[in-house]
Amino acid sequence: MKRALTTLLTGVVVGSSLLVTAGPAAATEPALPRERLVAQVLPAVTYVETRATGWVRERGTGREIGTVNLTGTCSGVLVSGDGHVATAGHCVDAADLTDSLRGQLAREVAATPDATGTPAQYEAFILARYDIGGPTSGSPVERDVTVVRADASGPERRLDARIVDSLPNERGDVALLDVDGENLSAAPLAPAGDPTPGAPVTAVGYPADRDRLMDPSRTPSWKDGTVSSVQTRDGVPFVEVSADMAPGMSGGPAVDAQGRLVGLNSMGIGDSGAFNFLAPTSTLRAMLERNGVRTDPGPVDVRYRAGLDALAAGENADAVAAFLDVTRLRPDHTQAAKQLTAAQQAYATDGDASEHRTRTLLLVAGGIAVVLLIGGGALTAVLLVRRSRRRTAAAFPTTGPIGPFPTAGFPAGHPSGPLPTPGPTAPFATPPWGAVPAPRPEAPAVERTPEDH
Repeated sequence: MKRALTTLLTGVVVGSSLLVTAGPAAATEPALPRERLVAQVLPAVTYVETRATGWVRERGTGREIGTVNLTGTCSGVLVSGDGHVATAGHCVDAADLTDSLRGQLAREVAATPDATGTPAQYEAFILARYDIGGPTSGSPVERDVTVVRADASGPERRLDARIVDSLPNERGDVALLDVDGENLSAAPLAPAGDPTPGAPVTAVGYPADRDRLMDPSRTPSWKDGTVSSVQTRDGVPFVEVSADMAPGMSGGPAVDAQGRLVGLNSMGIGDSGAFNFLAPTSTLRAMLERNGVRTDPGPVDVRYRAGLDALAAGENADAVAAFLDVTRLRPDHTQAAKQLTAAQQAYATDGDASEHRTRTLLLVAGGIAVVLLIGGGALTAVLLVRRSRRRTAAAFPTTGPIGPFPTAGFPAGHPSGPLPTPGPTAPFATPPWGAVPAPRPEAPAVERTPEDH
């Protein structure tokens, strides 16, 4: 009986431990699966188009001799829900665009029938004799910037951008744009500090050469690599990465394994592009702080990421609710609409993980209750049996017809006197119990041009 009681109590302890260990694991930062990383980052990716116009004037006299035009394509990323877009400085900075306009003019001159020099020779000639600037002498070149959201549809797809701030390539290669909008999806910034060499990184953007050959697309490329080193150029930090980059990807986001922004695609060095560099988030953070831009996640990002988390965990009902909230806030959020369909299909096929857990917990709880009741009944029975035996022992007489019972001398079973009949043994107490029914919740209810950066 003692061994049986021990077994019952052990079962109770083991059953109770199921409830204790069923809680969530300790918080970690595992790498996101590729599909999840893309779903998180894509809504913040943008395509950037810059049209620059420069007025060419003779140096010294100021005589205007004509204009030169350039259209370039880059990539970008939303960094705040109110419409702030980060991109590479050389995509929109006036000094960098002046250099690009000079090169464009040299190529145009070298392509005329009477040309006798190379583009490089004409570029040196223009640099020595002419100034390129804005419509009035001394003003910067004229720039028109348009931002196209990768994950949007409808009339708000193309957005005119205002240049808030910019640093040319040699001073950090970061620019900040502003477009009209609210409740836009933005990429979260990685924690402050330089990325660790060897850490995985994914560069995202729109390669111009690809888009010249392929049909027009708003689908960016995703290039994986690792952080190689952290370097400086005239004291300005840049992060070397092994991820492939191409013209047109400049300004696009480079993200870590958790989908957080670690830098902006900046430049490649070498004929084969073997050395690629990012403008790190430390440079971007300084620009955001200088211009009072906050990067706190807005309601769209909070609910969208909650939906992704719920869908990954099988909490399909919660995922449906979260993605519905996002589509109400941003009807043009095509990724939320896509994930909503996936969550609805998952719920129809697999139900919801919380429902399964609730059913399991109820069954486990019911089983534990049964074990406790049986164990309690067995314990009561043991105690009653022991109590009955004590009563029986107390009923034996201490004296008999031949005097007091001796303490020794009689063999076992000696008929030392009449033995009274023991009283009846108390029956086992077995309380009634039954199965616990499990509730079943209801289901909730651009054409691109050759000059790219």
